[in-house]
Amino acid sequence: MKKRYIILSVLLMILVIISGIFIYQKKQKVITIGIYSDSSWDVPNDNEYKFIDYVVKKFEKEHPNVKVKYESGINKNDYLEWLSQKIVDNKAPDVFIVPSEQFGFLSSLGTMRNLNYFMDLSGLNTDDYYPTNLKAGMSAGKQYALPLESNPMMMCVNTDLLKKEHITIPKSGWTLNDFYRVCRQVTKDTNHDGVVDQFGYADYSWKDAAQAYNAKLFNSQGTASYFNSDKVRQALTMMEKLYNLQKDYKVTADDFDKGKVAFLPMTLAQYRTYESYPYRVSRYSSFSWTCIRMPGATPDINSTYVNTSMVAMSSQSTHPLLSWKLVKFLSNNGDVQQKLFTYSQGASVLKSVMKSKDITENLQKENNADNALTEEKFVSIMAKSQKYPEFKNYNNVMQTADYLINNALENGNVEVQLSNIQNQIQEELAK
Repeated sequence: MKKRYIILSVLLMILVIISGIFIYQKKQKVITIGIYSDSSWDVPNDNEYKFIDYVVKKFEKEHPNVKVKYESGINKNDYLEWLSQKIVDNKAPDVFIVPSEQFGFLSSLGTMRNLNYFMDLSGLNTDDYYPTNLKAGMSAGKQYALPLESNPMMMCVNTDLLKKEHITIPKSGWTLNDFYRVCRQVTKDTNHDGVVDQFGYADYSWKDAAQAYNAKLFNSQGTASYFNSDKVRQALTMMEKLYNLQKDYKVTADDFDKGKVAFLPMTLAQYRTYESYPYRVSRYSSFSWTCIRMPGATPDINSTYVNTSMVAMSSQSTHPLLSWKLVKFLSNNGDVQQKLFTYSQGASVLKSVMKSKDITENLQKENNADNALTEEKFVSIMAKSQKYPEFKNYNNVMQTADYLINNALENGNVEVQLSNIQNQIQEELAK
């Protein structure tokens, strides 16, 4: 009898343990996140999965019955194809990173869940973000993605070259006329051999000039273009003047690297990469340089374009509340955003993080003290910033516009060609 009792007790205990495991497994939920391994900004990234592994560990610690899984080995160039196939197969990750240039395409497919309800439910404070970053994830007045990382365009200045020419280093708030005046002044043959060997700018494009005039190229739906508007004409007239300063020479970023060029537009990610060891050893180590915001036609114009990578929730997710928690965790958690700044090359999308003492010290540590990107400079850049337009075929249309306008600049007939360019772009939009 006693033996029988012991056997029954053991069996009951085993049953309890098995039931406990079953209940625990039933309670434990798995959410998936779609990521790519390399940088969002096409610069070297030695940290790969350090950030996402930190996020997963921290999130799982705060949510004990949740497992976060991701698929490794996907690079950014293959990411859209990978994600599209997952969506087609109805196996989209619950949460996924949205590259800045793909938001328009992905939102047009209805792949992202509207986040407005979740934002209201959780009391998310939108004032935590820089407005430009938050707007990047909006479409038709609805928030489909929260910002993850920011990458503003800046103007880099060869300060040694300007000092040699007795030119004052421009400050934030400078204008396009200031830019042209300095470019004209420094473009010259310095060794008197009959060949111009010092230049004003490299890689400044007609798109930068259009932004400097706050020229609207398309409507928000991507159904109408405005390439023959007065502001676009003004921008392209200025671009022609700049182009003609050095039209007989192909001036590139390599010339800036060699100290021959005064100005070069550069993203924050490029700045942080090439101002830090070991990349600084091979680039920009032979002269002093700094960065300021892009020039505008007038000081009050939002002359800086900002790229923003985002994080979204799949419309296919079966765990919407948990997925939202992970989206918010990635975008709105100060510790997570600070870690992203450490492991990546862009900027945090949270004002509080970019104003923190740790970030300021980090920037000064990784850059030269005399040209470090300070909090004041960053705030100045972001205060006059604007997001890139986003609609389904924006990238294709801009490739066409780029080709047509650069052709017209080379041929010196922009004014004559503008109506034709407008018609061709409008036809492209209608496809």
